[in-house]
Amino acid sequence: MSQDLYELLGVSRDADDATIKKAYRKLARQLHPDVNPDPETQEKFKEVSHAYEVLSDPDKRAHYDRGGDPFGGGMGGGFGQGAGFSFTDIMDAFFGGQGGQAQGGRGPRSRVRRGQDALIRLEIELAEAAFGVTHELKVDTAVLCETCKGEGAAAGSHPVTCVTCHGAGEVAQVQRSFLGEIRTLRPCPACRGFGSTIPDPCRDCSGDGRVRSRRTITVKIPAGVDTGTRVQLSGQGEVGPGGGPAGDLFVEIQVAPTTPSSVAATTCCARSACR
Repeated sequence: MSQDLYELLGVSRDADDATIKKAYRKLARQLHPDVNPDPETQEKFKEVSHAYEVLSDPDKRAHYDRGGDPFGGGMGGGFGQGAGFSFTDIMDAFFGGQGGQAQGGRGPRSRVRRGQDALIRLEIELAEAAFGVTHELKVDTAVLCETCKGEGAAAGSHPVTCVTCHGAGEVAQVQRSFLGEIRTLRPCPACRGFGSTIPDPCRDCSGDGRVRSRRTITVKIPAGVDTGTRVQLSGQGEVGPGGGPAGDLFVEIQVAPTTPSSVAATTCCARSACR
């Protein structure tokens, strides 16, 4: 490749990494074979991608700037030679950086996640809706497993590093194509992306770190509520997987239907003279 790599991307020789990446994204959107299948355009896309492969790597760029061959085997060796070109660079061009995140690796995902919010409905009388009331409610939600304290492992054991992904939570797949080596990252099937496995799960929660339980909570309904009003109780919802923080509990109010006589009685009792 005789053309200057900086010229191919349309950037100056002192361009920073962000400028180089932005220039490549713009060109890749225009020249990618899925967008423009013309043979000449495909060849141009290979050249642009080759230039980005060199200039986005600090070592290869420094070697190139000194006049050397960044691949040690001739610049004309063809696109994708040397260390190989990651498919995530192309994804980065089309999705604004998401591919770049995958290239560096997202790492293992945490077993600890926030729990879901819960919703229950409570029917109250008209007088209770007007003046407010305190109710005790029985709710059936996921709570922290007291046996393993959310870890998911049986007593005396702990999660161990996954032997398939070595704790990365991802495995790489490499395929050959006209673009060179295409490398993609997928969640590890052995540990489901956690980076660790639980060889001896807790008997009570089956490794989830939480169990279902019925408990009693007190909710204060403020005065002046109406049907459809929701009272939020922070942290009283479902405990998350791995013993993660609980979501919120929402109590949706249903005001019981009233008869004309009950309305009259309520109106009367609302007057100061009747109190």
